[in-house]
Amino acid sequence: MKYKAVILIVAAVWLAGCAHVTAPLKGGACPPDFPIKGNADSFIYHTPASLFYGRTRAEACFNSEEAAFRHGYRQSRF
Repeated sequence: MKYKAVILIVAAVWLAGCAHVTAPLKGGACPPDFPIKGNADSFIYHTPASLFYGRTRAEACFNSEEAAFRHGYRQSRF
């Protein structure tokens, strides 16, 4: 559990200041302007068209798939 907390803190610091990335809202949802949900553990992103989008708790939110890809995330297979 400590490891996950460290990853999240490092990710938050790394993402700070990026105009195309933001932190999720309370509960793991993304703001309307940043609809792409990123999972920091797996580096997988989910679009609103993804099968598991509704069940996914975002750890990072991106304004585009391109932004998620530039940050090292890959698209969900489902």
